[in-house]
Formats: sequence, structure tokens, C-alpha cells
Amino acid sequence: LLLQIHLAITMCSGYTSNHTARVPPVPCLPDQAAALLRLKRSFTATNYSAIAFRSWRAGTDCCRWMGVRCAYHDGRVTYLDMGDRSLKSGGLEPALFDLTSLRYLNLASNNFNGSQLPSTGFEQLTELTHLNLSSSSFSGQVPNGIRHLTNLISLDLSTSFEVTNALFGSTPAKL
Repeated sequence: LLLQIHLAITMCSGYTSNHTARVPPVPCLPDQAAALLRLKRSFTATNYSAIAFRSWRAGTDCCRWMGVRCAYHDGRVTYLDMGDRSLKSGGLEPALFDLTSLRYLNLASNNFNGSQLPSTGFEQLTELTHLNLSSSSFSGQVPNGIRHLTNLISLDLSTSFEVTNALFGSTPAKL
């Protein structure tokens, strides 16, 4: 009886007995892995991206990839954290919007080279509760689709920029 109680508590807590995060019993769905791999290919290869995407390999369970978490019951991606990875891209890959079960998305502090956020796509991420695109070198207007994200708890589109002028001398100052 005690063993059954221990197993029930372990199953409900979401952790194994050694306190590591449990991987869902349902592997990542093929369409979810394909979307993530398209996203990976949208970034320019650098030393940083090699580290960030080391675990992202075709034929492996994307629920086990660095920065990715999936729903326990169906293998859909619910969490994507690629923030602060010094990644570079010419724009936001539309395949991201195929991950319609995302609840958490962090692409902060990467370099999207002044590209604009896509005018459509965000409205498909209706489950999103946290969106962080801060300091990612996006330009232009905030897409209307973001206003349709009614489950958002946290939205960060902030940025920092450097100014050089006579007040600050020749050294850039972060504002």
C-alpha cells in the first residue's frame, strides 16, 4: 500500500524520485518536430547556435530538446525558451505559428536584424500566456494578431538601444 501511495504521489508531482523533470510518455508529434526544425534552420549557424541546437536532431523526441517542453498527454509543444542564445536570423520563421499549443514563448536577446514581426500568425497562438520578444532587434509595428492573445499574462516587447553623441563622448551608452 505504501508503495502504491508513493507511486501515485510521484506520478502526480511531475517529477521522478531523483527530482528531474519527467518527459511526457507521448513523444513529440511529427508536425511539431518539423516546425521546430524549420525554426532551427532559419537561424544563421554560429558557435552559439551550435550549442543552443545541439539536442535538436531529426528523428529524436523534440520533447527532450533543450528549451522545449511538451504537454504530458499529447506530445504537443507548449514551451519554447530560446532566449539569450545569441541567435541570428533575418526574420521570424512562420513555422513557429504551427506550434498552436504554445503557452510560453521566449525569443528575447537574439538578433532578428531589424526585421518586422509577421503581420499574421500570432493570432494562431491562442493558448499563449507568456510572450517575450525583448531586445531581439525587431522593427516596425506590433502586429494586430497579438491583441487576439487573450490568455496573455506577460508580454515583453521592450528593447535597449545605444546612443553616441557629445553628451556621452565616443563610448556608446545603454539607455
